[in-house]
Amino acid sequence: MEIKCKFCNGTNNRKKGYRKTENRGKIQKYFCKECKRYFTQDNGFYRMRNSEKIISMSVDMYISNLSSRKMKNQLSRHLGTKVSHMTILDWVRRYALKVQKFVEKLGYNLGNSFYADETLIDCEGRDDRFWCCLDWDTRLITGVHYSLSGNLTQA
Repeated sequence: MEIKCKFCNGTNNRKKGYRKTENRGKIQKYFCKECKRYFTQDNGFYRMRNSEKIISMSVDMYISNLSSRKMKNQLSRHLGTKVSHMTILDWVRRYALKVQKFVEKLGYNLGNSFYADETLIDCEGRDDRFWCCLDWDTRLITGVHYSLSGNLTQA
């Protein structure tokens, strides 16, 4: 895979040391010979403070029906990672959309039953909802939606 500079899209670059992070370890730095700037490659977790393992584990646990508060407790107890339940919900919102776009490109075989779940989110005094629909058999995310609160009427 060809590494492109994020500033000038140039491909004339070389490896030049590492960027050390507290939770993600060493990340390879590159030096662009065209624009004379340093950059790191975006692997989907750019500027995230926690490791890819913890973020993907949190999204998986959410899809497996564990609440964000219980995930927070599990991460704290078993891995010593302290994150808020809102951070976990932000990860789910961010990466569920990325996974959905990736899976749509691949094509997939769906089962006969689906599971839809909503999470009520108190956002600036509103009761917003985050919706997630999964194929029960394959556990693939088939749809996500973030709806702002409004007048919900029951039929």
